[in-house]
Amino acid sequence: MAQPIALASSSPRRKELLERLGFQVRVLQSNIDESQVGNELPEDYAKRVARAKVLVAVRRIQATLYTSEVEARRQFAAGATPIPGRGEEGLRWVLGADTVVVVDDVIFGKPADVQEAREMLTRLSGREHLVITAFCLYDLRRSREGIEAVRTVVRFKDLTRGEIDAYVSAGESMDKAGAYAVQGVGSYLVEHLQGSYTNVVGLPLCQVVEMMEAMGARDVLPWGAKD
Repeated sequence: MAQPIALASSSPRRKELLERLGFQVRVLQSNIDESQVGNELPEDYAKRVARAKVLVAVRRIQATLYTSEVEARRQFAAGATPIPGRGEEGLRWVLGADTVVVVDDVIFGKPADVQEAREMLTRLSGREHLVITAFCLYDLRRSREGIEAVRTVVRFKDLTRGEIDAYVSAGESMDKAGAYAVQGVGSYLVEHLQGSYTNVVGLPLCQVVEMMEAMGARDVLPWGAKD
């Protein structure tokens, strides 16, 4: 069986995408400040946030390993048989991602409230926008990382005020970049899509797997050869 991969994200969609391919996923939520810094370009912003999520998870795993080793030595010195720590000792690979919607060079993250969700959908109505997902893969054994951003062009149909209100009322806008879910009810909003579909959902699987293979993450690949 493949080894688990740590997912530095609370997104159930990213977890589901990976599990559909057969990955064993262990979620490690990374709470970070996702505010923009200065005049960051959208791709730079997404990469920075994705990497920051991963590094929080990496530090958590490293701290757990260190604590477990110290506790094991303490138990051994006391004459007891050391027991495994309750941490994430088996994890080697950490994956994190961040998705943004961009229109008129403005980054749309998750709406703060219903009114902002309506405003976002109004701006997206009848036009193209860009979805950027940046992802970072970290190898704890070799202390190295890879990072990449993938772009998908999405075009919305013309939306009436009633359609926007009805969609927001459906309840899937609030935790989505751009206030819509292409894999849910929001699929009917999309008139055309050019590029990776899973990128819009939250994780460009093709590029993620390519990076895993390039970095030697065969132990987490469900179909890969083991080291």
